[in-house]
Amino acid sequence: MELKTGYFKQIDSLRAYAVLSVIVFHWFSKDSWINALPNGTIGVTLFFVISGFLVSRILMMARNRIERNERSFKTEYKNFFVRRALRIFPLYYGILFGVFALRKFAHITIETDLFKQPLYYFFYLYNHYLDSTGNWSDLLSPFWSLSVEEQFYIFWPLMLLLSPAKRQPYFILAAIGIGLGSRVLLALSGSGQDGLATVYCLDAFGIGALFAYLFTNSSDSHEAIRKKNNWTLAIGLVLFAACLALDSGSWFVLVFKRFSIAAISMYLVSGACLEFKGIFGRILNSEVLIYIGKISYGLYVFHMLIPSVFVPKFLTYTPARITQLITSSQSVYVTFCFIFLLVLASLSWYLFEKRFTDLKKYFKM
Repeated sequence: MELKTGYFKQIDSLRAYAVLSVIVFHWFSKDSWINALPNGTIGVTLFFVISGFLVSRILMMARNRIERNERSFKTEYKNFFVRRALRIFPLYYGILFGVFALRKFAHITIETDLFKQPLYYFFYLYNHYLDSTGNWSDLLSPFWSLSVEEQFYIFWPLMLLLSPAKRQPYFILAAIGIGLGSRVLLALSGSGQDGLATVYCLDAFGIGALFAYLFTNSSDSHEAIRKKNNWTLAIGLVLFAACLALDSGSWFVLVFKRFSIAAISMYLVSGACLEFKGIFGRILNSEVLIYIGKISYGLYVFHMLIPSVFVPKFLTYTPARITQLITSSQSVYVTFCFIFLLVLASLSWYLFEKRFTDLKKYFKM
């Protein structure tokens, strides 16, 4: 069954769920009931699976064009990387330069290691730096996953564009195995911590890529594919339940927590591409969720700065009565912060990011 090559609106709703999970994880206490599930890991892993699917699907179609001698490897790789750069680089580097500008010109202090080790941030190596320091109080700490994604965007196209289509599943299965195997070694090392290197995240990307390959080359009907994918959901749920029941530092949790979330994410992503029906389908077809997913990149990169820097600074310019109202309770403050975040991410998308993404039409894939 050939997947459609257009836009999957329910994928945007999954992006919304992913970014909202990360925001909840960072804005609420880890001991709060709302963080009973590992929301941070859930959100980031879902993002990785979505990226693995969408990127691999694009690259598989590009490889087919190469094999038909319609385009060269050089053209496909260049177009892919330029398109990714147009989507990611402007806002990413805008934030980094903006943080420097806020300190120098507005004298706003932001808690981040960017000022001490800027090269790790600017060259997308921050995940390795954070892995070594464990400084999660850094307000730019969520950028570790952006480093992982960018590293994935560099080497993954080489694998899929240079390998014949019939060999692609072997590379994908190897990536999943390497991701799992690396976490086994990490668990055996006794670190007791999730690794932040790209190799530890390969299984999530690989699972998304496997979905892209299987569904692109499957002759099964939508209903048959849904039934097969129920097994993926079942396996993921069993492993995830086991991880919740065990001590967070156990080897089983370190190895299988991300994998179980990735398996569940594969079910969600595949279902979204085939378009869920019923109540869940109506939820994912919500215009609100689709819009949040559309601006999810801006929401992700800004969300740590909102409650700690931007809103407190904004409140210094508001009347005392309004400030007292906004800070009267956590629920009111969080609600105001989220509205502030939505407005900022929307402005970022329409006034800044979209100007660059519109240029992707010159680098078609």
